[in-house]
Amino acid sequence: MRFLFLIVLVANVAALAFGQGFFGTPPSEQGRDPRQLSERNQFAVTLGAPLPIQQPR
Repeated sequence: MRFLFLIVLVANVAALAFGQGFFGTPPSEQGRDPRQLSERNQFAVTLGAPLPIQQPR
């Protein structure tokens, strides 16, 4: 019974490692080209002047 438990445990750990990409590209990312840093929208967030702190009433 312990042997069966260890086999199932090792299989679960291996499936988790495969899904997370420890053995290469994860299955969820296969066939996808990563975007280059220059292709990302660098101006999506604009920073302005900080708002003044409002005192609680």
